Amino acid sequence: MPASLTSPVDRFSPLLRRGLLGLAALTTAGIGVELAVERHWTQPAQLIAWGALALLLISIGLVSRGPTAGHVRIARVLAVVVILTSVIGVWQHIASNYDAGPLDFRYTNVWDSLPELSRWWLALSKSVGAAPPLATGALAQAALAVLLATVGHPALDPVPARRSAPGFSFRARRRVRLLG
Repeated sequence: MPASLTSPVDRFSPLLRRGLLGLAALTTAGIGVELAVERHWTQPAQLIAWGALALLLISIGLVSRGPTAGHVRIARVLAVVVILTSVIGVWQHIASNYDAGPLDFRYTNVWDSLPELSRWWLALSKSVGAAPPLATGALAQAALAVLLATVGHPALDPVPARRSAPGFSFRARRRVRLLG
């Protein structure tokens, strides 16, 4: 078949999939190091982040090694759970910082007189409190990378791809036959 009939998406999708899974694995490793350095296990609620990290590792493993359609679907569900956990974690960190606002020496006397929006901005920007709100967002980034790696995954293809040439799928051959 002519090279012009080979879809660039078909040719590069395995590379993009591996890249996204690599990004997810690298982000997951970084989060693990950060959690360990911060000793993020002193309170029971802090263990949720470790559980989300474990779910991320499982989802990356399910998609990266010869996955079946079931593995890809399970990985998607786990990634969505991690994203939801991350969103809740961001909110918990912001709320924790907000609650710490009156205790901050710079704002003790003025916290109650500040506009509500200003107080929430100080909590979000970590100007008050010790919880890093955007750190838990990295969990969502890694999970999103796993989700994106499953888009158009060949394991989910109802018709197994029979290849007559590298990068030339059964669907593409069928399209060529129908067109001409």
